[in-house]
Amino acid sequence: MSLKNQTKLLFAHELEQMLKTIPIDKIRIVDLCKRCNTIPQTFYYHFHDKYELVAWIFLNDFSKIYGDDTPEYSISSIIRNLEQMAKRKTFYQRTYTDHSQNSINQYIQKFNVASAKIAVESVYQKDTTTEQIYEIKYHSYGSMGLFKEWLNSESSITIPELATLQYNHTPDFLRIAYQNYSFKNSKLKPILNSD
Repeated sequence: MSLKNQTKLLFAHELEQMLKTIPIDKIRIVDLCKRCNTIPQTFYYHFHDKYELVAWIFLNDFSKIYGDDTPEYSISSIIRNLEQMAKRKTFYQRTYTDHSQNSINQYIQKFNVASAKIAVESVYQKDTTTEQIYEIKYHSYGSMGLFKEWLNSESSITIPELATLQYNHTPDFLRIAYQNYSFKNSKLKPILNSD
């Protein structure tokens, strides 16, 4: 593992530890850096802010299921992704409670829409239409809304039920794209940082 990834993992680990007792909006980068025995410039070399670090953790979980693998989009793969996130349920609960301007929800929605657009354009070899973008957003916002309800135990939905619902309500063109597009780990962070 590269030194760069080791540093990111160190920040990720310490942020998760801090979130056990401190709300994300109260966590300061200078305090995180002290816990990592480093300086803020090191943090800002890797991440724009703490929300980008949270998003990187999300991408790490996502890449464990979908990155550098044979394309698969199925109820089973969605279940595996949700189970991966369930391992960090407290972490996600604490990060999703924040509603500030740079909240994790904005990063994740941006990633969902951008990655779907890339998959669709790669598989169909043409630009996504305005209607397809709206369908992608509608699906992403709905899926993430149900995910947050599950995360916060605001609904009795189970992981298999949530995965089945998400899969069954994926627009056909998007389901086909996901079933034929292989996400590369090296391209996940640029997706997150794209406009």
